[in-house]
Amino acid sequence: MAIQLRSHRLPGGRQAADPVAESRTLAELVAAAAKVAPTVPAVCMPDVDLSLGELAQRATGASMAMSGGNSIDDSALTVALMMTIPGLAASGASGLATTLSSVRIQATMAVAGSRQA
Repeated sequence: MAIQLRSHRLPGGRQAADPVAESRTLAELVAAAAKVAPTVPAVCMPDVDLSLGELAQRATGASMAMSGGNSIDDSALTVALMMTIPGLAASGASGLATTLSSVRIQATMAVAGSRQA
């Protein structure tokens, strides 16, 4: 499942579109963000703090277990999140969608930030 957010808010409330992020699947965006900002949080919850680098690594492991490949796809990313975040599966489709949207925002901001540096 690829969540496609069209824009995000920058500091100061400005609206910004990132055409590069919009054209990527979530897995591609997480992989790119993990390369430039591996320590940036992907998920921050009471029971779990997961960085973009850790998420990419777990998704790669899930991909290897599922298909033998070492590149992340959206299904491997979803499996990695489900295995890492307690209660995510029980939260239903809306909980998963919220988590995936949050990850996309964090990864988009990390990639955009690396281009500005």
